[in-house]
Amino acid sequence: MKQLITISLAFILVLGIFQSLNAQRILLDKPVRAGQLTLFPEVENQSEYYYLPDKPQLALNDQGQPHFSFTRYVKNEMSDGSSAESILDGSNGGGLIHALVQLSVTDDMIKEAERALRRIDGDGKIVGPVVFKSGTVALVSAIAQENGDMTEQIVGLGAAPILENQKSAVAVQLNPIGSKILWETFNTSTPDFSFNFEMEVEGYLSPKRVLIEADFDRVYKHRLFDAGVSGNVGEAVLAAEIQTAYDELFDQGAIKVTQIGEDEELDKIKETAYNQLTSLMFDKIGGSGVPNMNELFPGGGKKSMLDRATENLASARKEAMDENKRIEGLTDQMRKREGTVRNGARERRNTRRPGTTAPQGSQARTGTNSQGEGGLTAGDIPKKVPVPSLSVAVSYKQKTLKRSGKYTIDLNKYTQEIRSMPFAYNPGNVKSQCRKCFLEVNLEDPLMQQREINASLGGINTTDFDYINFVNIIMKKKHENGDETVRELKIDKSKFNADGNLFRMLYGWKGDNDRDDWLNYDYRTMWSYAGGYSEETDWENTEFGSIALNPTVIKKPVYVEIDEDFVLDEEIRGIEIKFYSKLGDSENIKSINLKTRNAEELSTTVELLLPLAGDDFEYDVTYFQKGKDPQSSQRKSTNYGRIDIDRIL
Repeated sequence: MKQLITISLAFILVLGIFQSLNAQRILLDKPVRAGQLTLFPEVENQSEYYYLPDKPQLALNDQGQPHFSFTRYVKNEMSDGSSAESILDGSNGGGLIHALVQLSVTDDMIKEAERALRRIDGDGKIVGPVVFKSGTVALVSAIAQENGDMTEQIVGLGAAPILENQKSAVAVQLNPIGSKILWETFNTSTPDFSFNFEMEVEGYLSPKRVLIEADFDRVYKHRLFDAGVSGNVGEAVLAAEIQTAYDELFDQGAIKVTQIGEDEELDKIKETAYNQLTSLMFDKIGGSGVPNMNELFPGGGKKSMLDRATENLASARKEAMDENKRIEGLTDQMRKREGTVRNGARERRNTRRPGTTAPQGSQARTGTNSQGEGGLTAGDIPKKVPVPSLSVAVSYKQKTLKRSGKYTIDLNKYTQEIRSMPFAYNPGNVKSQCRKCFLEVNLEDPLMQQREINASLGGINTTDFDYINFVNIIMKKKHENGDETVRELKIDKSKFNADGNLFRMLYGWKGDNDRDDWLNYDYRTMWSYAGGYSEETDWENTEFGSIALNPTVIKKPVYVEIDEDFVLDEEIRGIEIKFYSKLGDSENIKSINLKTRNAEELSTTVELLLPLAGDDFEYDVTYFQKGKDPQSSQRKSTNYGRIDIDRIL
């Protein structure tokens, strides 16, 4: 499912140091509700109770404010230019939430629970909190699907605090749309952001005359547990996936539950059976049910743990709501029948003559009808099932060692059990408690900014590197704090071809609070030419981010043409022309020889390297005539780009 809200999660677990504690032998199947707390009695002394610290809250700092921050951020960026609008929404941004949560019960809650307990058990007393064996916290928020509908999504899993008043830190990252939606919901009393806890408590179950049988040879053939079929060996498996597999095996008879004597609630017995089998077949991941980041966000096209948890949560909730809807339908049917019975009785009373009495047995018929007259009675309708919040998200890994044969569990004794205790927490209107916890920032931070200098060679193509060896560029930036950034770049033919005549250097922020001065930098170049000549430029200062680097010499084309009639009249067999140019202190000489027998060779073009300061050059001509010694002219100076030879100079 493609999400419009991309949320990525980073958990920082502050679990503290778990000191050795005496194991609490509590009865999990005999909870007592006292005030706002749930109490569990001791096995040996059932007048001593431990309270469940199931009251999550945001941790507070020394100033009494919540350890919570919600930052929306944006970073300016150029658009693709396709819109005609000049004011556009940026997409390079999002949100970051960080919070510390803890499980805590107030002294007032404990005192209230003690008063309520004395009315239930005169000898009862509260001796301390339940210590959780492990726990998982999931963050749940609504996201937008492709069709625009909103659906609840598990956006992160992490380890929950297992001791009372212990803190756990969580952080969630959101994209721009998600951050905006969530930002607005924090203006309400119940923002769309919940912490759902699934805590495990270890204790005991009272003796029951129940036998649980499992045929492991059939169990391991299930597609979830058979590594050869599933291909998921070594991977995390969610508790909901295990439970679904057990339900299928229960229906197939691979898992059996036998009750002896009094009727027990089948769902609770099945839960006990499933817990026993899970402890035999699986290890909980990290002791907390939290997969690692590779499993939360796997690669290779695999479905993430967060997506799997969300799908299982949605399926479990739908199943529970469908069952509750069925129960509501049965209740409506019963009420309609009762209403019909009451209306019939009322009509019979109204039609009765004054002074007469109802026929004997009519009251019995009324009573029978009020029970549904052959229909459902109130005792026939089951109670609504709770809608799950997170129990689908706990994860396990299958043990390498497999059991075989049939396994029997006799519950006719105090049986050790690990049970899940789910509860949820919505932080409420945090903004009313701490407006400073909500920030909107633009990430155009001077510290994060860097100046990119683009350089290109003006009027140069790859063939020009026949006379250019390379170009060196040195960039120097003097910062406000006294530091200096120096960058050097060498450009030769291979780099020119590789980078496409676009070269980059950069510097960052080093105390440059004067942003105008931050733009200024210095640069100079050194050009190396064929023949060993090189030239360095002076330092130049600029504030612009692009530099056009031009050669320190010019390549001047000189066109030479020999008159054909002159060649015939003077019987010229060949001509040699020497060109004299000066770069620096050295003189360069370049010569060409033109043969006059072929009319196509009577013209040519010569390229000369000349200084930018002036394009003057000198040349002389040597004539080769039939029957005569070679005759040379004097050196002539010119700056023209054309030489015509139509006479002996």
